[in-house]
Amino acid sequence: MNSKNTFISKDNYLKTYKAELILFIITCMWGLSFPLIKISLDHSSPVLYNFIRFFITLIIFTLVYRNKIEFSRFREWKYGLILGLFLFAGFAFQTIGLKYTTASKSAFITGISLIIIPFVQYFILNKKPKAENIAGVLIVMTGLYILTDAYFKTPGTGDILTFFCAVFFAFHVVYLDKYSRITGYLYLLFGQFLAMVILHFVFMIYYEVILTHTLFINLNSVLAVSLLYNSLFSTFICIVLMTKYQSETTPVRAGIIYSMESVFAAVFSFFLLNEIFNKNQTAGIIIMLAGLFISEFYSYFKLKLKSHEEI
Repeated sequence: MNSKNTFISKDNYLKTYKAELILFIITCMWGLSFPLIKISLDHSSPVLYNFIRFFITLIIFTLVYRNKIEFSRFREWKYGLILGLFLFAGFAFQTIGLKYTTASKSAFITGISLIIIPFVQYFILNKKPKAENIAGVLIVMTGLYILTDAYFKTPGTGDILTFFCAVFFAFHVVYLDKYSRITGYLYLLFGQFLAMVILHFVFMIYYEVILTHTLFINLNSVLAVSLLYNSLFSTFICIVLMTKYQSETTPVRAGIIYSMESVFAAVFSFFLLNEIFNKNQTAGIIIMLAGLFISEFYSYFKLKLKSHEEI
């Protein structure tokens, strides 16, 4: 038995699992943002809410990291601008699409990004996903379909718009994997936050001021708490950690972890909005967790079994 190679392999697995645990915590924090945002949209129009959220995030980032990056180095943070374009497009299509479809359909169609990621990964990075990852994707998507009660036959306008959201989110995950190997994660963060602020401002003026005349805000403690949480925790802290640690795993495995956002959203909605789990939701959560377990731990147990056989 080559103990050195086995040790290195196990060490790599531990490094990967540490990063994926952090991504899992990120997903949990994202799940809490869903009921908070849902409550907040009674007090603010959606695009204005997102603009304020990312503007606060950009200010926090600038204050925290002002001495650690050179803002004049455009060649470094230009990759973050590209990531910001994908991220913004995902949010934009999701926000508009949600107006013309149900929340359950939106959640399911957004989750389709999990299926798109392996194909985007292959064509952009020339990486073939492992069989256990593909199996995990299929199982998680089945659970997500059941969880969201997304039983529909004919896609409508909102469904099609939300599908484009899923496509852009998939590209964001894959390009984040690519660009995080080219430049420092702080520059990627600055570019993303800057792009999100500028693009949301332009989109807000066009969509909510000129096109639909729906711009409004009612400042109160509920909105303040929601904006603080989503600016500091689910945006600043989460995207910092996501940008830093996603490179330690594959886009497909990261996508499966991110899909758990629906599970945490359902759990937090139960506690904050009194949304009761039905049998489908319970079954869907169990199936999704099973898919996550298969994708995450199949290779580890396979390595452990091989190590015992070589002893």
